[in-house]
Amino acid sequence: MTLSRELFEADLTFHCPECETPVVRKGSWIKSAKVFICDACSTHTRLTYGLKLAIFDAHLHAPPNLPATRGQSRQ
Repeated sequence: MTLSRELFEADLTFHCPECETPVVRKGSWIKSAKVFICDACSTHTRLTYGLKLAIFDAHLHAPPNLPATRGQSRQ
């Protein structure tokens, strides 16, 4: 499975696995980032390919009016 190019310019939301703070970034940022540092709690989260796939997949299958994904597991 690959990261959907149609979401590279879209605002994608995911949540810090430690404090659940919502984070909005462009799909292209998520694609290229290796580590995310939460502004709220300073937790460092490694953005593995599996986690990136989960974020993209959640947005591809989310109902149109619902934001974000919650509870992506660290991989």
